[in-house]
Amino acid sequence: NKRIIEAMRNKISHRGPDFKNIWENKFNCIGFVRLAIIDLTNNSNQPFSSYDNKINIFYNGEIYNFKDLKKSYFSNLQFKSAGDGEIILHLYQKFGIEFIKKIKGMFSIVICDENRNITYLVRDRFGIKPLYYCHDKKNKELTFCSEIQGMFENKKINKVQNYFETYRYLKQGLVSACDETWFKDIYQVKPSHYIKFDKNGFSQNKYYSLEENVEEKEIENSSFYSYLKSFREKILNSFSQHTIFDVKAGIHQSGGLDSTALVAITKILNKKFDTFTFDYENKKFSEVENAKKLSESASFLNYTSTLKDDELENYLNKVIEIQFEPFSSLRVVSQHQLYENFMNKTKVILDGSGGDEIFGGYHYHAVAWQMDMQEENNLSKVNKRFDLITKNHETLNRDKFRDGAIKRLNSSGTATEDGSEYFDESYLNQDFVNKYECSTEIKKPFKSYLKNAQFTDFFYYKLPRSLRYVDRASMRFGIEARVPFLDHEFVELCFSLPNKYKMGYGQQRLMMKYLIRNTLNKKLIFQNKRTIADPQSYWLKTTLKKMVLEILNSDEMKSSELFNQKKILNFYKYFLQEKKHVNSFFLFQVVNTLLWQKNILKN
Repeated sequence: NKRIIEAMRNKISHRGPDFKNIWENKFNCIGFVRLAIIDLTNNSNQPFSSYDNKINIFYNGEIYNFKDLKKSYFSNLQFKSAGDGEIILHLYQKFGIEFIKKIKGMFSIVICDENRNITYLVRDRFGIKPLYYCHDKKNKELTFCSEIQGMFENKKINKVQNYFETYRYLKQGLVSACDETWFKDIYQVKPSHYIKFDKNGFSQNKYYSLEENVEEKEIENSSFYSYLKSFREKILNSFSQHTIFDVKAGIHQSGGLDSTALVAITKILNKKFDTFTFDYENKKFSEVENAKKLSESASFLNYTSTLKDDELENYLNKVIEIQFEPFSSLRVVSQHQLYENFMNKTKVILDGSGGDEIFGGYHYHAVAWQMDMQEENNLSKVNKRFDLITKNHETLNRDKFRDGAIKRLNSSGTATEDGSEYFDESYLNQDFVNKYECSTEIKKPFKSYLKNAQFTDFFYYKLPRSLRYVDRASMRFGIEARVPFLDHEFVELCFSLPNKYKMGYGQQRLMMKYLIRNTLNKKLIFQNKRTIADPQSYWLKTTLKKMVLEILNSDEMKSSELFNQKKILNFYKYFLQEKKHVNSFFLFQVVNTLLWQKNILKN
């Protein structure tokens, strides 16, 4: 139905302002929009089609090793384009669906193979690029789209809340941690999976497993420097491949280590980009001073975007519409504004997503590291190093931090990554909990506490939500966000590093800091993560106080099947009066859920 496809395509037109089309064969009708990054000519417009037009391929993302694959398999072939996407067609023709194992990158791919009457939907290993679908078994119809809002242009698909995903969000603190979404019958293709759809029906298949590619045992006679050599080689290769483009590019620069590493490594490669930083009116939470110092240290220009307090409420509602599903932090609002303000200055942004997960950078990771190291080394020596790493916690004493961190290690929905506890089940209606309680499989495949903490953050707690936020924020404003830390070979190496090389001497993410130690200002490199990274609690007490009170006292809240209104109002009263830091994670979840129901579900 071309009318439906045209409406779906128009709904996501912001993702590709440079080209659009609608294509069909006897089985499929597909709409496509293109954001041109490599090979800006019409030769890279899609679909990529075989000579007989029986195989047609669409995709969103980047294949970073496309030049290597051309040399390895198609040195004598004349390619139509100079872009990266055409390689998918030739690899599929040569290797079939197994070609996925050969490509490195971020991608959602649709393959329409008319010779075999098969349609494939493919998603990259770590879920960097989105792909949503609804399988109508009765009508044997598969609807798919890069963003959920496009799905509802097919009027057979109803906008119905999926309360199981609501439960995961409110009770377990999970966002995009499984294939379900906030909408009943709409799913996301799982990372590392492809869907096969043909006359025999619908099947999901896994093509990659990180844990199977991680070494848990330390290589015999290995040293810090032997690992550092591999570390340097793989990260420089990833950055070299991630910095191939034919448009202007920049770096999302905060004062933290991940973005510091982005600047340092691009400097090592003799590349130069502008940097972009979001800021707040309340300078207590500002990272601009650090960001500017780092950029100046690399001779990069830095641009700043300030989200003003009086703009916050309106922009929050705008971001809810863009994300289309609830999110976990008001920091996301600043992120969106940054992309909007600088959409005319850059078309590619390097983003540090994944750094904390693969390097062991969250505060509670230090407790997991200590637990591992106590089993291997001198107890007093390990504890001394642990004390150095955790001495500057801004909000918790040592005992409370450790208690919260251990709860976080054991299960989600108890404490945030800084070890701060935030949840009380009495805030939820017990009928809702009893009716929609569901078990989300959280795999912990390793013997190591730290590796399991990294793994669960990577696949469940932290990275899936970060990738969704970054994709929606960047693509809404015609910018492609690239995440060079998520080259899968580099991720495998980082997970495989012996724990003793991940932390020590008062430092988390030790190997990355050592690699870049001489590239920029050392004082800015050798600092650990801040526990309070944004003004969310401040905003909920001040700027958004009137809005929050209206929401918590509304008829919707009073009749909500989700929340215990009295308990939450009492908590908010305590939150407003308490001068010490109180974790606002759950409070924002409540506000965000009610705004989502009002702005998205009921519209």
